[in-house]
Amino acid sequence: MSIVFPLAALTLLPMGTLVVTISFVSPSPTAMPLRIKIAPETSKTLTPSSYVSVTVVVAGKSKSLLPEGFSLSQNYPNPFNQETVIKYTLPEDCHVKLTIYNILGQKVKNLVNQYQSAGYKMVHWNSRDDRGDEVASGVYFYKIDAGRYSCSKKMLILK
Repeated sequence: MSIVFPLAALTLLPMGTLVVTISFVSPSPTAMPLRIKIAPETSKTLTPSSYVSVTVVVAGKSKSLLPEGFSLSQNYPNPFNQETVIKYTLPEDCHVKLTIYNILGQKVKNLVNQYQSAGYKMVHWNSRDDRGDEVASGVYFYKIDAGRYSCSKKMLILK
């Protein structure tokens, strides 16, 4: 797995050494520790808009960093005022559609509608509809369709 960081997020020390500070939140308590390996490109002049590729290697026994199944988590905070976070997992690459509906079942906002790679995902919703208007207080539903998986959950906006 490769992660790309903007150079502004890195510290460049004398002698061309790059220092990267990364916080990794394990998706499960049994996840393996990670070791970070940096492969600098010596033929490239680094500027604030440059990107550096960081390769993440699982130390010890090989174990997948991918989720074992599809899931849709309860949004948080819930209830919320202006913004909430919705997390979901994809064990395989697939097309993902994540949509917000009102209590009448009318589509309010498409949060995601694209092909995505497997992994742990997170999306923020700012309580605005597809037109950019702020939605009213009340009960809303969010539904994910990802590959063969479909799930919906309820959330509450209080203003």
